Amino acid sequence: MSESFLGDGLIFEESLPVAWVQGTLAEGLLLARLNADNQQLLGAESSLDEVRVHEALKDESPALLHELQRLEYKVNILLRLVGELAVRSSGLPTPQRVRLSARGLEWFGEPAPPAGATGLLSLYINPALPQPLRIPCVVAGHRMIDAARATQLRFVGASEAVVELLEKLIFRHHRRLVAGARLAAS
Repeated sequence: MSESFLGDGLIFEESLPVAWVQGTLAEGLLLARLNADNQQLLGAESSLDEVRVHEALKDESPALLHELQRLEYKVNILLRLVGELAVRSSGLPTPQRVRLSARGLEWFGEPAPPAGATGLLSLYINPALPQPLRIPCVVAGHRMIDAARATQLRFVGASEAVVELLEKLIFRHHRRLVAGARLAAS
Protein backbone atom coordinates (compact mmCIF):
# COMPACT_ATOMS: atom_id res chain seq x y z
CA MET A 1 0.00 0.00 0.00
CA SER A 2 1.11 3.54 -0.60
CA GLU A 3 2.42 6.28 1.68
CA SER A 4 -0.96 8.03 1.43
CA PHE A 5 -2.89 5.20 3.13
CA LEU A 6 -3.69 7.44 6.12
CA GLY A 7 -4.54 10.42 3.93
CA ASP A 8 -3.06 13.88 3.67
CA GLY A 9 -4.28 15.21 7.03
CA LEU A 10 -2.71 15.19 10.47
CA ILE A 11 -1.46 11.88 11.86
CA PHE A 12 -1.38 10.84 15.54
CA GLU A 13 1.84 8.87 16.02
CA GLU A 14 2.44 7.34 19.43
CA SER A 15 3.25 4.17 21.31
CA LEU A 16 -0.10 2.89 22.62
CA PRO A 17 -1.49 -0.38 23.94
CA VAL A 18 -3.15 -2.11 21.00
CA ALA A 19 -4.73 -5.51 20.43
CA TRP A 20 -6.26 -7.26 17.43
CA VAL A 21 -8.84 -10.05 17.38
CA GLN A 22 -9.52 -11.57 13.99
CA GLY A 23 -13.18 -12.23 13.20
CA THR A 24 -16.19 -11.11 11.21
CA LEU A 25 -16.99 -7.42 10.95
CA ALA A 26 -19.55 -6.07 13.41
CA GLU A 27 -22.96 -5.21 11.97
CA GLY A 28 -26.34 -4.01 13.12
CA LEU A 29 -26.83 -3.59 16.85
CA LEU A 30 -23.28 -4.64 17.71
CA LEU A 31 -21.84 -2.00 15.37
CA ALA A 32 -24.20 0.62 16.80
CA ARG A 33 -23.09 -0.30 20.36
CA LEU A 34 -19.39 -0.09 19.37
CA ASN A 35 -19.96 3.34 17.82
CA ALA A 36 -21.87 4.58 20.90
CA ASP A 37 -19.15 3.31 23.24
CA ASN A 38 -16.39 4.83 21.10
CA GLN A 39 -18.22 8.15 20.91
CA GLN A 40 -18.61 8.21 24.69
CA LEU A 41 -14.95 7.30 25.27
CA LEU A 42 -13.66 9.92 22.82
CA GLY A 43 -15.90 12.54 24.46
CA ALA A 44 -14.59 11.61 27.90
CA GLU A 45 -10.99 11.73 26.66
CA SER A 46 -11.45 15.22 25.24
CA SER A 47 -12.95 16.46 28.50
CA LEU A 48 -9.84 15.37 30.41
CA ASP A 49 -7.62 17.67 28.36
CA GLU A 50 -9.79 20.74 28.29
CA VAL A 51 -10.33 23.21 31.07
CA ARG A 52 -13.68 24.74 30.29
CA VAL A 53 -15.26 27.79 31.81
CA HIS A 54 -18.87 27.72 30.75
CA GLU A 55 -20.07 30.87 29.01
CA ALA A 56 -22.82 31.29 31.61
CA LEU A 57 -20.22 31.54 34.37
CA LYS A 58 -17.98 34.14 32.74
CA ASP A 59 -19.58 36.96 34.75
CA GLU A 60 -19.40 35.07 38.06
CA SER A 61 -16.90 35.88 40.76
CA PRO A 62 -13.26 34.88 40.23
CA ALA A 63 -13.43 32.96 43.51
CA LEU A 64 -16.25 30.74 42.17
CA LEU A 65 -14.40 30.12 38.93
CA HIS A 66 -11.24 29.26 40.84
CA GLU A 67 -13.17 26.82 43.03
CA LEU A 68 -14.72 25.12 39.99
CA GLN A 69 -11.29 24.74 38.35
CA ARG A 70 -9.89 23.32 41.59
CA LEU A 71 -12.71 20.76 41.76
CA GLU A 72 -12.23 19.82 38.11
CA TYR A 73 -8.52 19.30 38.80
CA LYS A 74 -9.33 16.98 41.73
CA VAL A 75 -11.81 14.97 39.65
CA ASN A 76 -9.18 14.56 36.93
CA ILE A 77 -6.68 13.27 39.51
CA LEU A 78 -9.25 10.77 40.78
CA LEU A 79 -9.95 9.58 37.23
CA ARG A 80 -6.25 9.04 36.59
CA LEU A 81 -5.84 7.11 39.85
CA VAL A 82 -8.87 4.92 39.12
CA GLY A 83 -7.49 4.34 35.63
CA GLU A 84 -4.12 3.25 37.03
CA LEU A 85 -5.81 0.86 39.47
CA ALA A 86 -7.92 -0.64 36.68
CA VAL A 87 -4.83 -1.12 34.52
CA ARG A 88 -2.94 -2.81 37.36
CA SER A 89 -5.79 -5.23 38.01
CA SER A 90 -6.60 -6.11 34.39
CA GLY A 91 -3.39 -5.38 32.52
CA LEU A 92 -3.19 -3.77 29.13
CA PRO A 93 -1.69 -5.03 25.91
CA THR A 94 1.93 -4.08 25.29
CA PRO A 95 2.28 -0.54 23.89
CA GLN A 96 3.28 -0.55 20.23
CA ARG A 97 3.99 2.19 17.72
CA VAL A 98 0.89 3.28 15.82
CA ARG A 99 0.09 5.96 13.26
CA LEU A 100 -3.57 6.94 13.51
CA SER A 101 -5.87 8.90 11.22
CA ALA A 102 -9.63 9.25 11.51
CA ARG A 103 -10.20 6.49 8.95
CA GLY A 104 -7.39 4.02 9.58
CA LEU A 105 -4.29 3.00 11.46
CA GLU A 106 -0.79 1.72 10.74
CA TRP A 107 0.36 -0.67 13.44
CA PHE A 108 4.00 -1.66 13.94
CA GLY A 109 3.53 -4.84 15.90
CA GLU A 110 3.13 -8.55 15.98
CA PRO A 111 1.31 -10.63 15.19
CA ALA A 112 0.65 -9.08 11.79
CA PRO A 113 -2.68 -10.34 10.45
CA PRO A 114 -2.78 -11.20 6.74
CA ALA A 115 -4.04 -8.73 4.12
CA GLY A 116 -7.78 -9.00 3.67
CA ALA A 117 -8.39 -10.26 7.22
CA THR A 118 -11.20 -8.65 9.20
CA GLY A 119 -11.48 -8.18 12.93
CA LEU A 120 -11.73 -5.86 15.89
CA LEU A 121 -8.99 -3.41 16.87
CA SER A 122 -8.73 -2.38 20.54
CA LEU A 123 -6.77 0.86 20.99
CA TYR A 124 -6.14 2.44 24.41
CA ILE A 125 -5.86 6.17 23.72
CA ASN A 126 -5.39 7.54 27.24
CA PRO A 127 -3.87 5.90 30.35
CA ALA A 128 -6.48 7.63 32.53
CA LEU A 129 -9.20 5.78 30.63
CA PRO A 130 -8.42 2.06 30.61
CA GLN A 131 -11.33 1.36 28.26
CA PRO A 132 -10.23 0.90 24.63
CA LEU A 133 -11.65 2.21 21.43
CA ARG A 134 -13.00 -0.91 19.72
CA ILE A 135 -13.10 -0.43 15.97
CA PRO A 136 -14.01 -2.98 13.30
CA CYS A 137 -11.26 -3.10 10.65
CA VAL A 138 -10.08 -4.78 7.50
CA VAL A 139 -6.35 -5.34 6.92
CA ALA A 140 -5.68 -3.25 3.82
CA GLY A 141 -2.05 -4.37 3.48
CA HIS A 142 1.46 -4.08 4.83
CA ARG A 143 4.48 -1.90 4.09
CA MET A 144 7.95 -1.22 5.42
CA ILE A 145 8.56 2.07 7.23
CA ASP A 146 11.92 2.82 8.84
CA ALA A 147 12.89 -0.88 8.52
CA ALA A 148 9.76 -1.91 10.45
CA ARG A 149 6.71 -3.71 9.09
CA ALA A 150 3.48 -1.72 9.33
CA THR A 151 0.09 -3.39 9.13
CA GLN A 152 -2.46 -1.06 7.58
CA LEU A 153 -5.93 -1.31 9.10
CA ARG A 154 -8.87 0.49 7.47
CA PHE A 155 -11.75 1.28 9.83
CA VAL A 156 -15.11 -0.15 8.76
CA GLY A 157 -18.46 1.12 10.00
CA ALA A 158 -17.25 4.01 12.18
CA SER A 159 -20.03 6.57 12.56
CA GLU A 160 -19.52 10.14 11.40
CA ALA A 161 -19.56 11.26 15.05
CA VAL A 162 -16.71 8.85 15.87
CA VAL A 163 -14.74 9.98 12.80
CA GLU A 164 -15.21 13.63 13.81
CA LEU A 165 -14.09 12.95 17.40
CA LEU A 166 -11.05 11.03 16.14
CA GLU A 167 -10.15 14.04 13.98
CA LYS A 168 -10.40 16.27 17.05
CA LEU A 169 -8.24 13.87 19.10
CA ILE A 170 -5.59 13.92 16.39
CA PHE A 171 -5.72 17.72 16.19
CA ARG A 172 -5.34 18.07 20.00
CA HIS A 173 -2.36 15.70 19.90
CA HIS A 174 -0.79 17.75 17.08
CA ARG A 175 -1.44 21.00 18.95
CA ARG A 176 0.32 19.61 22.07
CA LEU A 177 3.32 18.55 19.95
CA VAL A 178 3.59 22.01 18.40
CA ALA A 179 3.31 23.69 21.82
CA GLY A 180 5.95 21.35 23.25
CA ALA A 181 8.29 22.09 20.36
CA ARG A 182 7.83 25.84 20.89
CA LEU A 183 8.62 25.51 24.60
CA ALA A 184 11.72 23.43 23.87
CA ALA A 185 12.93 25.99 21.32
CA SER A 186 12.57 28.94 23.72
